[in-house]
Amino acid sequence: MGAQTELLAATTRTGHTVTALISAWLGSFADSSDTRAAYARDLREYLAWCTQRDLDPLTMRLPEVQMYAAQLAAATNPRTGRPFAASTRARKLAAVSSWYTFLVRAGAIDANPARDAARPRYDRRHSTTASVSEQQAAQMLTSSRGYPHRTLGPQAAVLAMMLLIDLGIRVSELCNADLADLGQRDGLRVLTVRMKGGKIRTRPIPAPLAPVLDAYLQARPSDADTSALLVTRHGRRVNRHQIYRLVQALAAQAGVPMPQRITPHSMRHAFNTIARERGAALEDRRDALGHSSAAITQLYDHVALSLTRDPAHLVASATHRTDAETPDSQEESP
Repeated sequence: MGAQTELLAATTRTGHTVTALISAWLGSFADSSDTRAAYARDLREYLAWCTQRDLDPLTMRLPEVQMYAAQLAAATNPRTGRPFAASTRARKLAAVSSWYTFLVRAGAIDANPARDAARPRYDRRHSTTASVSEQQAAQMLTSSRGYPHRTLGPQAAVLAMMLLIDLGIRVSELCNADLADLGQRDGLRVLTVRMKGGKIRTRPIPAPLAPVLDAYLQARPSDADTSALLVTRHGRRVNRHQIYRLVQALAAQAGVPMPQRITPHSMRHAFNTIARERGAALEDRRDALGHSSAAITQLYDHVALSLTRDPAHLVASATHRTDAETPDSQEESP
């Protein structure tokens, strides 16, 4: 039996196994499946790190947790090959600390060894999400029509992109959407979107999207998953990895620089930027995106505005003049 298997099967002083306590802790995040899934991955990585070093996570102290933090700082993200972002490392440590806090409350340990661990510092106003322009987003939608995706049919591909860009929904909300979430309200076709934190928003299906939705529903495999809205050619519910690959492939076709950095979340940023530039009020954008506060929506604004309003544009226009525009350095001698 492996060391980690033994650890998970071990009985704590409360009479519960470690596995049972992990399940109970994850169950406290019932309103956010994304947070629950991320924290589950983060804790698995932490427990694997402990067992690889013959460390008992239930008797850990602050120095050992700080060693784990140092390991995270030196590690690279296997998906991107780049170092973990400070915000990602902070989340991983937050997951570990959250689990220990739960164990203290459950009576399994006496103190949280991660409580005072140094967390990575990062600018919360800075977003590493790469976005696309209105023109690039439109080109990606055009490219999605008839795109020969290996697992998604062409109707599913274009519908997925329209929902990501035109509604600004998260990739998890897209993948978790059900057929039963489609409906009618006030004479409009609508989609009920189930968001993070248990929020629910009723979003309209814009007029250009309606015929795409109808074409997809007509072409949807007859033996497909009866609940899922978006399914693959084989009738299975789409997953986030398929959508990631679709977005990056279409970004490359649209000529977006560094398409490997474009993600489904980039489409959410594009939705906010295009809506703002087209005159949508901050409160309306905040409500549509399901943000808990306008400050989060303004973070998206800050990224776009700081680039377009950066004084570098003014300086460059003054210093990079054509010969015809350049004033004579000195007057000619009489």
